[in-house]
Amino acid sequence: MLLYTLRRILEFVPTIFIALTLIFVITRLVPGSPITALIGNQSVDAAQIDAITKQLGLDRPILEQYLEWLPRVVTGDFGQSLFFSAPVAEVILDRFPITFALTFMALLVTVAVGIPLGILSAMRRGGILDYFGNVLSSLGMALPPFWLGFMLMLVFAVSLQWVPASGYRPMEFGFWSWLSRLVLPVLALSVSQIGLVVRMTRSTMIEVLGMEYVAMARTKGLRERTVILRHALRNAMVQIVTVIGLVFALGLGGSVIIENVFALPGLGELITTAAIRRDYPTLEGGIFYLTLVALVINLMVDLAYAWFNPRIRYA
Repeated sequence: MLLYTLRRILEFVPTIFIALTLIFVITRLVPGSPITALIGNQSVDAAQIDAITKQLGLDRPILEQYLEWLPRVVTGDFGQSLFFSAPVAEVILDRFPITFALTFMALLVTVAVGIPLGILSAMRRGGILDYFGNVLSSLGMALPPFWLGFMLMLVFAVSLQWVPASGYRPMEFGFWSWLSRLVLPVLALSVSQIGLVVRMTRSTMIEVLGMEYVAMARTKGLRERTVILRHALRNAMVQIVTVIGLVFALGLGGSVIIENVFALPGLGELITTAAIRRDYPTLEGGIFYLTLVALVINLMVDLAYAWFNPRIRYA
């Protein structure tokens, strides 16, 4: 297990450098310039524009900019935000807990609903519960999260007035005040993810339940609960964990839209604002932090494979 873990960590390092390179190049390819966003509607002559361009280092070749940029960002220094007048790392760390809370809570709801419903659908294949699970998963995967967010807002915030429509309050204002502003965003983000997990859990469990060792366990007189949870589910978890890792990564990406719909001051909203303003340091730092979390989750999924199926690490 230790050798398997070390191999995965060594493979993780070059992935980080590839991600950093892509983030730098793609950011520079975005149309527009931070100079234009900084100046706005002010009347500025060409000499001042050239001075600002030189001050930001944007007049140099992109390769030279990259070679100066890479050693700094490896240490976590993305520079100074052009519009927040603060270090990028400080701005990101102030916003990231909101995004992580939203994504992690959506994942908890997804796992708590998706896996049991997928298992029950597989056990009652062709029944009413299986039909209900298929309809729910199809609807969830078809509905756009931003549209669902608006519908939830209209029903539960505007019509019923059960929870606030938008905005955010830290936990210092009280647990319910904090949670009530995350309920609708979490639901909007998790519905499509639940559909994906239900589909994968159902199909994997149907395949596993048809294998010989499951039939053998039943002939030995083991209780159905033991057969499902200890034998079938553990072998199916390799595929299910893969989807859970994918769901978390998709949730991080989906948070960019959901945070703008519900006016949450998280990392997704920060990235959107930075992209509009062409704030390169903030945009690069925000995308990298989301990418880093997704890569770490992917690493954890790889390590989970070896725990659920020892044959993987032995190979």
